[in-house]
Amino acid sequence: MSKFWEKEFTCPFCGTKFKKKMVFFDSIKIKARDIDLKPVFEDVNPMFYEVVTCPNCYFSAFDKDFETITIKGEETERKLKKLLEEAKKKVELKNVENHVEAIKRYALSGMVYSVLNQRKKVAISYLKIAWLFRELGKSEEEKRYLERALKEFESHYKYDYYEESDEPMILFYLGVLNQILGNRKEAARWYELLLRKYDGKSLYAKVGRERWQELRRS
Repeated sequence: MSKFWEKEFTCPFCGTKFKKKMVFFDSIKIKARDIDLKPVFEDVNPMFYEVVTCPNCYFSAFDKDFETITIKGEETERKLKKLLEEAKKKVELKNVENHVEAIKRYALSGMVYSVLNQRKKVAISYLKIAWLFRELGKSEEEKRYLERALKEFESHYKYDYYEESDEPMILFYLGVLNQILGNRKEAARWYELLLRKYDGKSLYAKVGRERWQELRRS
């Protein structure tokens, strides 16, 4: 049985129609998770397919919201146009699925979400880049993007509106990214806030309690 299918997308920025390879959900098998809940996949790596990039203008976003994005205002449109034109000059995309190409696409989605002031998705884009570098064994690059993801999560938590249902995830990543980066006091502070507000109510709080205990023992 095939693990892949093709989906047609229409770019919300330039209107180009194109098809992209997608992964059937049933083909995704997780055999373990890292400290920050990064999945270790058994076979197909869905991170290679999650970002949709328009082949014409390079507009990039996660597949779940690619076509639903609304670009509001002439200033935002102008910034995006400039950003994507520069990206096309500097970045060569190949029609293959591997770590290098996925990193390029997540970098593009991070830049697009930044212009759209969607900091949570900027943070997730950077986190996924860090995970891809981890799979490649490139620790310095991984650390750099973990730091970028942490900065975006911090800004998102402090300055943006977010759904209450998102808060446990945000607090968890504020804790675990600080823990990975060696910021023990900051990690403990965020874990304690997560547990105070959501202990027993969220999977993130359950995992956060385990990480907090590991932090205290280490």
